[in-house]
Amino acid sequence: MGTTFPRDYDVHILLDDAPHYKGSIHDDEVARARGYKAALVPGAFIYGHISRGAIETWGSDWAERGAMAVRFRKPVYNHDDIRVSLGPLEDDGTHLRSAASVRNGGGDEVATGWIALAHEPVQPPDAKTLKILDLPENPPAVKAGDLPIGAPLHSRQRVLTAEDFQVSLSAFAETHPIYSDPGFVHSGMLMRTAMGDVNSGWKFPAAIVLVEAETQHFRPVYPGQTIRTTGQVADTYERKGKHYFVTDEVLLADGVPAARFRRTQIYG
Repeated sequence: MGTTFPRDYDVHILLDDAPHYKGSIHDDEVARARGYKAALVPGAFIYGHISRGAIETWGSDWAERGAMAVRFRKPVYNHDDIRVSLGPLEDDGTHLRSAASVRNGGGDEVATGWIALAHEPVQPPDAKTLKILDLPENPPAVKAGDLPIGAPLHSRQRVLTAEDFQVSLSAFAETHPIYSDPGFVHSGMLMRTAMGDVNSGWKFPAAIVLVEAETQHFRPVYPGQTIRTTGQVADTYERKGKHYFVTDEVLLADGVPAARFRRTQIYG
């Protein structure tokens, strides 16, 4: 594939009408009643729009050994127009890397990060060393500041169906032909699926806020594969009265590590 750097591309944000948004801050009516101009857009979608630049540049190679990171700095609202800017490609000896910046229509920087492609395949963790735990029937409640470092992550076993994939492509407004042929699952869906599993393992004292995510891909994932998420809480800290937790996660497809995520979220 390939494209030129630096480069910019524009995205019009339009949330789908997913039923689980109703009554939440991701619903235009609810958000406006709370004083926002429109529904707040989940960070996973901004992540997805940045990853689009990587797919357009490196194609299937990126699903096999690509990486990216994004830090969310300001809210993005439904119906916003954003611009994704990718800086010059730089070679750090192990990766080709481009810095990413996302700005809204008013020129405010709402997210920063990077996309990268490793020169060589990245060694995944040994699946035999990973502890896979089912989600508890009654997830334990956790108070702000009480989430322990080293706590294991849980997930449910699920087959990623073709219908799941098509719904996600629509939600993320992904139209690249590579998602039809060869038809692997886009990074935004993988990251969001792992996040959903991780966040279902506890009852948190407040709504979760995604702050930062870093990804390393090991192999493509395809519809029909069985996926699980494993890992642990890597760090916790408090900043300006808010409680954060950092998770190291491995997503497995048919028992084989397909991607690693390191995610930072506010939970209280």
